[in-house]
Amino acid sequence: MKHSSSFLAALILALGSAPLLAGPHAPPLGGPLDGKKDPPKQEKKKDPAKPADKKPVEASAKTIAIGAEIDPATSLTDSAGKDHTFKQYRGRIVVLECWSTTSAKSPQAMRLSKIAQDYAGKNVTVLALDPVPGESTDAKGVQDILKKSGTAFPVLLDEAGILAERLGASALDQVFVLDGKGIVRYTGAIDDDPKGEKADKAEVFLTAALNALVEGKEVASPTTAPNGGTLRLPKKKPAASSGGKR
Repeated sequence: MKHSSSFLAALILALGSAPLLAGPHAPPLGGPLDGKKDPPKQEKKKDPAKPADKKPVEASAKTIAIGAEIDPATSLTDSAGKDHTFKQYRGRIVVLECWSTTSAKSPQAMRLSKIAQDYAGKNVTVLALDPVPGESTDAKGVQDILKKSGTAFPVLLDEAGILAERLGASALDQVFVLDGKGIVRYTGAIDDDPKGEKADKAEVFLTAALNALVEGKEVASPTTAPNGGTLRLPKKKPAASSGGKR
């Protein structure tokens, strides 16, 4: 009995010191002791690309054509001293007329005053633009002519003629029509009767354009030939010489 107890004790001691065999679910070498896998590494998300800032339209840029937008930051002061920024007219249809004190009583200017009144309730704003040298810097003189002529809309003073030049203005009573987004949709003559000889038989291009825009339609004839008097713009100053010999 004594020999049996000694043999059993030796057997237990041998088994305890022997290395354990790896079972089928044992963790791989170098792995965690509890059998759990390391959590996968998360990739850093890339920041979304920032949209490029829009640059305001510069005076040296190309002429604004049909389908182009006037920079909403463009601002001019009228002859009464009130500032007008094109951003404030977003959502409205705007008519810009090339104006001068010499054309204030022209048949087309008179027709435009009536159009301004007729379309005032149709989300349409009419503005005149005076870029003529000697006039655009004489607010009082322009105001006096406005009162005498009964003009029904303000006159913006384009002292350097930059906006008129950007629009490609070439004649008095030439109009530019902008939609609610400030995009040019019509440019040209008010009608086909610059001398006021046709009365009610005149074809009024401007009202056709306005009616289309009011109804949310495309303007059928977005351009016509301006037929008013000659528009005088400020002369450009010659570029400064860099100097030096070549």
